[in-house]
Amino acid sequence: MSNEQPKTIDQKSTKKNSLTLFIILFIASLALSGFLFFKYAKNAAKIENQNKELSLAYEALNLHADSLQNELDRVMEQLQDEINKNLAQEDLREDLRTQLNSKKNELASAYVRIKSLINSDGNVSSGALASTTKKAGNPKNLLNAKGQISKLVKLNYEYIDRIEELQNQYISEKTISDSTSYIAAKLKNKNDSLKIDNMVLKDKLSKANSIRISRLNVYPIREKNSVQEVVNKAKKTQRLKISFQVQANELIEEEEKELVIRIMAPNGYVLTQYVDELSDTDDLYSMVEKMTYDGTEKSIVYYYDQEAKYSAGIYKIEIYNDNQLISQNDFYLN
Repeated sequence: MSNEQPKTIDQKSTKKNSLTLFIILFIASLALSGFLFFKYAKNAAKIENQNKELSLAYEALNLHADSLQNELDRVMEQLQDEINKNLAQEDLREDLRTQLNSKKNELASAYVRIKSLINSDGNVSSGALASTTKKAGNPKNLLNAKGQISKLVKLNYEYIDRIEELQNQYISEKTISDSTSYIAAKLKNKNDSLKIDNMVLKDKLSKANSIRISRLNVYPIREKNSVQEVVNKAKKTQRLKISFQVQANELIEEEEKELVIRIMAPNGYVLTQYVDELSDTDDLYSMVEKMTYDGTEKSIVYYYDQEAKYSAGIYKIEIYNDNQLISQNDFYLN
């Protein structure tokens, strides 16, 4: 009997401890459940408040997929027009033209990206907000799209303004360069014109400085008893008397002039005093005479003699000064 009583007491003590542990665990479970429920409720309230704030912002901005799409289309059209207006300039710098074409491609990519945001529903936790989104799009994405449209407008207009500024600088510099080139070309033309005028003037002065001869005649003569007699027959001709009149010229100062006289025989050969055989060489001349000329009118007479006999026919005489033919005439021997 004494051994059975302690065993019963131990069993009762064990049951009591187990009950106590169960109660403690149950209470702890209730506390944890309450904490999790409170935290969930708090988070749910926070999310609901965020959704409400987002809905209010969305409604305040009057964001709708259709209206944003229209705004995006309008902005893209305006930006494309501005770019095309600049590209239409014929004298647009080539590097700027390349940049603008590249910018058109960037705008096309941005359009696709923003349009995708506008048409995207996304994930919505609030039932009321989800109902609105089905009609107007996801507020977060629409807000994001709205911001990107504003940024797109700001950055691209700043870029276009910079392009136009660079182009205006280029036009200004080109205008100055063209003006300088025009002045240089004008000065060159004027210089060329002056050169031509100078050549003409030089030619005129050269001609004005040349002596002028008139009444050039050649008389075949023979001398008999110191008396000169004009003859017409070649066999009787002993020498040629060359006479001419030097005209007055006020532009000429007193200076020594050299006259080169060429007499061509009927066969075209040049008569020379120093060559027995007649020749048609262009460098040959019949005689060279020097005269001092002061610009006044005077009569000149020269005589040409040669050992060779004269032949019948038409002769030609030419007189040169400074390599310019100043007079010529013909005479005839029977």
